[in-house]
Amino acid sequence: MKSPVFYRNIDARDNLELFLVSAVTSLLGVRFYLYLTGYPQVGSGSLHIAHVLFGGLFMLAALVVDLSFLGRRTERLAALLGGIGFGVFIDELGKFVTSDNNYFFRPTIGIIYAIFISLYLLFNFLSKTTKLSSVEYQLNAMMQLEEAVRGDMDHREKRNIKMLLDKADQSSIITQELQSLVERLDTVPAPLPRLIRKFITRLDHGYVRFWRRRNSSQFIGLLFITEAAIFLLLVLGSIINNFDTVQEFFKGNNNYGQELIIGQLISSVVVAGYAIMGAIKLRWSRAEAFEQFRRATLINLFLTQFFIFSRIQFEAIPGFALNLVLLLALRYALHQELHHRPVVVRS
Repeated sequence: MKSPVFYRNIDARDNLELFLVSAVTSLLGVRFYLYLTGYPQVGSGSLHIAHVLFGGLFMLAALVVDLSFLGRRTERLAALLGGIGFGVFIDELGKFVTSDNNYFFRPTIGIIYAIFISLYLLFNFLSKTTKLSSVEYQLNAMMQLEEAVRGDMDHREKRNIKMLLDKADQSSIITQELQSLVERLDTVPAPLPRLIRKFITRLDHGYVRFWRRRNSSQFIGLLFITEAAIFLLLVLGSIINNFDTVQEFFKGNNNYGQELIIGQLISSVVVAGYAIMGAIKLRWSRAEAFEQFRRATLINLFLTQFFIFSRIQFEAIPGFALNLVLLLALRYALHQELHHRPVVVRS
């Protein structure tokens, strides 16, 4: 039987998500900086160093790091550097699709949106949570053994490796040998400074206490639905204030500003749909609910916020920062739900 060319990485979703968020953050950061500084020229006279070159340097650094060094930390660093580089690179797309090198070419934003939507769909496909093959479970377990080789594998990392091997073919000699090896490995305390370790411990305990409260699920569901409703109300307010021009848009008389409002409305409706689905799923599975909230937050980050930023520039930064904090909180919550036994919630 012919072996496959590619084997899936269980960290793919986290790495690709980090790449996307880094790309969006760097793109908005560059536009925000240029807006504040009056779009300065880097260079003198006829010389201008376009920031697309800096994007290329970051992507080159990501490739060099990924090809030269081993480990999951290297993967995350490469995803971060690559995302920053891609965001800085794609920001100058307008210069390369116009004959006069027009950075401010208005349709550029739409093209960038389409690129990020395509990447999101592609990354979702590549990292979809389907059952891996036995070989993939074995390979992922072996990759995570790097912590044991480094002498700093903690009990959580050891447990994750055992969970992967439990899903592999139990009749395989490789699975049996790896399980035997893992059982003999000693663990060390989590390699974190004492204050950070105490903070994380308190955070974990606070998380458990929160979900033992009677109305915790309703509160979380309401939080995300409220955020989605606020975005929808803001868009509807913009449509009402510009009702005549919106009518012209539907008649085929396209206006760039109204295209942004319509795009923001569509993305906000999608976000609201995911938020409502998450609120419903909170009744029986927090992990599934958090996954819906994560998707809503990602769409807000790299789609809705783009439309808002294109219309009101730096005033969109607080909303972007809020969604970035929400995404980090959801990553923590998903980690708790997927890697720990679920806490009992009183009905």
